[in-house]
Amino acid sequence: MQKFIANARVANIPDDAVGRTANGHISFKFDFVCDSSLLDDQQRPIPTFFPVQIYGKQAEMMAQTLSKVSPILIKGEIIQRVYTDKNGQRRTHQYLAPAQIAGITFLENKTVAEKRRQSQQTVFAQLEQQQSQPFQAVPVDVDEPF
Repeated sequence: MQKFIANARVANIPDDAVGRTANGHISFKFDFVCDSSLLDDQQRPIPTFFPVQIYGKQAEMMAQTLSKVSPILIKGEIIQRVYTDKNGQRRTHQYLAPAQIAGITFLENKTVAEKRRQSQQTVFAQLEQQQSQPFQAVPVDVDEPF
């Protein structure tokens, strides 16, 4: 088994982050971002985004405690699943699967996390008032990474 260890931040928690598996177990997903060793034109690290999927009790706890920009350490493995899409094309999906024991470690205490969440809510509320149209992300085709 390979091991993946990285510390960085929660990049995004989608609206449909909490779900259930076919067996009825709770699942939770979010995006994790860390700096890569590659540098951009201004010599800043290029961020690398990873989808993370968690199941069971760990998913329940993380769904209640993680928030966007939370600094965390993930220890686990990279899982790759092969599937066939609706057009009959063979595809792969990769995600990080944190270990069930000590797979996610919070890198800030509860007091600091709560202050960060409160300041984020204030900033997001101000941005919503200033913008007439919400931000629209442009999807990137994963089949063409370069």
